[in-house]
Amino acid sequence: MKRVSLLLLILFPVLLQAQNLKWQVYPLLGVDIGGSIPFPFSDIPKGAKFTPKPNPNIGLGVEYRLSEKWSLGLEASYHVLSFSAKADVRSQPFYFDNGINVLYFSGETSTDVRLRFLEFPLIAVYTINPKWSVTPGVYYSRILDGSFKTKGTNGVLSDDKSITDSAPLPGIVSTSYNFNEFIDKWDAGLLVGVKYKTNRDINIWCRLQVGFKSIFVKEFNNIDYEMYQLRLNAGISVPMFNK
Repeated sequence: MKRVSLLLLILFPVLLQAQNLKWQVYPLLGVDIGGSIPFPFSDIPKGAKFTPKPNPNIGLGVEYRLSEKWSLGLEASYHVLSFSAKADVRSQPFYFDNGINVLYFSGETSTDVRLRFLEFPLIAVYTINPKWSVTPGVYYSRILDGSFKTKGTNGVLSDDKSITDSAPLPGIVSTSYNFNEFIDKWDAGLLVGVKYKTNRDINIWCRLQVGFKSIFVKEFNNIDYEMYQLRLNAGISVPMFNK
């Protein structure tokens, strides 16, 4: 939070200078919900259960009116994305030693993921009418820290896939994997949303955001699929200056 406060303090004087132009300066407060999904989708185990954990986000934005219909906005905000997942897997591979060795696990798995990051969206605002706007855009985020932990229980573990393919379940083996060190330091993607202006000039917004890249570094090969961010966030913003 200290980094977020410092960032907002740096941006705030600059934004104040904009009040005599066609600018809106606004603090924003919202909630994130979502997670990271395996790609390709065929790698999602049947019967998998996904539980997102809502987390608040806070930030500051500035919007410049280009014309009667179009505006351009830039924001800086702090986010926490967390979720858990459970799945029964059969011969789930985990690679080690740069892909030289592999262990297969069959059984029950539970995964907990948490990412903490600063996000910088660049947003186009198209005004449909005095109340409603559409907000497509792109974003870049700097991941401050993250954790990705998987536990396997009631299972069978072997370096021979034929054993885990046919082993009766539940088994007696438990194992765990920690991929924290392989989480990348950045993410980028697309967003699309809508914004509604109330009679008190409070903006209520909702956005869907999809990541372009895996949350893991390129060199990560411990599992045989990639994970991409998929988030829904909603909140309010209140213009401080509107000229």
